[in-house]
Amino acid sequence: MKVRTALSLTVLAALTACASVKDVRDRDPVFYGSTQRSAEDYTNCVAESWKNMGVRFERKAVRNGFELIQSDSLGVEAVLTTTHWKGKTETRLSTRIARRDQSIIEPANLCL
Repeated sequence: MKVRTALSLTVLAALTACASVKDVRDRDPVFYGSTQRSAEDYTNCVAESWKNMGVRFERKAVRNGFELIQSDSLGVEAVLTTTHWKGKTETRLSTRIARRDQSIIEPANLCL
């Protein structure tokens, strides 16, 4: 009985540690900016920089733009959302774990 309870608590703790895209996107951004580039050009620039740094991510189209989603074994770690609206492109980067913030923020800033 104790083993089953301990196992259940372990599984529950692992599941609650997992983060979804929405969970991370809803956090306060660690980086926010605006650029004259198109959402696609900006996203491509950041994606190329992240790729050269060895950051694994997936790219998804969203309404009026794109997202770069970085995941690890515990779920989504970072989400960069870039959208084009009323003639300007805005981007925001939210992260779940602060340990990689600076290394992925720098390319996002340089691509502006």
